[in-house]
Amino acid sequence: MRNTLTRFLQLTLLLALTACKPTDVPAAAREDTKGLQVSVLNYTDDYIDEVYVNRSWAGGMVAHSGGGSFAGHASVPRQWDPNFKLTVRWRTEPLYLKNPSAFFERELTTQPYQMDERGRMTFLWVAFFPGGEVKLFPTWVAPGDPDFPDGLLEPKLQCRKEHPGSEYCEGPAQLWDLMRKGKAAHTEDKAP
Repeated sequence: MRNTLTRFLQLTLLLALTACKPTDVPAAAREDTKGLQVSVLNYTDDYIDEVYVNRSWAGGMVAHSGGGSFAGHASVPRQWDPNFKLTVRWRTEPLYLKNPSAFFERELTTQPYQMDERGRMTFLWVAFFPGGEVKLFPTWVAPGDPDFPDGLLEPKLQCRKEHPGSEYCEGPAQLWDLMRKGKAAHTEDKAP
């Protein structure tokens, strides 16, 4: 009986301590915001390294890839506000090679929210496009879904759609050139 009472008191104390844990976000702000899982979509030819959304690490992504994992989170207002901005910070491989401590940084508004019929949305897709364009898609579906904004597919499939029958989408062009040269040299070495 004494052992049960001790465990009950320990559990009660533990619950009391965790229930009183302070938070950085006021209660009113938590009620007016929606937390979303963040994933990176890379529609470019470059490796994108260390993506952050409002200081929350969202991962990195190789060229023409993305959407398969979620690393960070971001909060947005429950009702779309065209003036609300999120800070996106990232670097590409070419930028890293020039200066390993350099980052790009932009304050971006999200695209209009795309919710399901019950008003739910789960994801914030950070999409990187050629030419330095970055878009934030808050939605409840993934790329390839008929309802995904701009009709985008998963990056590799989008690339294959734009370059049918080409190996271009399987990796950076320089990588394929090196691989081809390596295969040619390997074939020449085996010639009798």
